[in-house]
Amino acid sequence: MPAAWPIAKFLFKLVAPSIPDIVSTVATLKNQQTGAQAQEEPFQRRIAEMEQTLSQQLELIEKLTKQVEALQTILWRTLVIGLVALGLALMGLALIFYA
Repeated sequence: MPAAWPIAKFLFKLVAPSIPDIVSTVATLKNQQTGAQAQEEPFQRRIAEMEQTLSQQLELIEKLTKQVEALQTILWRTLVIGLVALGLALMGLALIFYA
């Protein structure tokens, strides 16, 4: 038992200087946890706002996609009509010059 006291004294000398650091670390962690709880609500609101914005952007993208598809259809029809008109014009010229 007499050997235990010097060992305990030595261990206390090793641990004692770090006690204020431990206390300050625990206090800091406590403050961070309360700050995190206070920040969770605005964070959740911000996420909800972002989800709403993303859904609006998705709707806009869908509308633009439909408009682009309609424009593409119109352009294809115009191309076909233009090629038919070109073919008829070339046939007409061929009839005029070779007839």
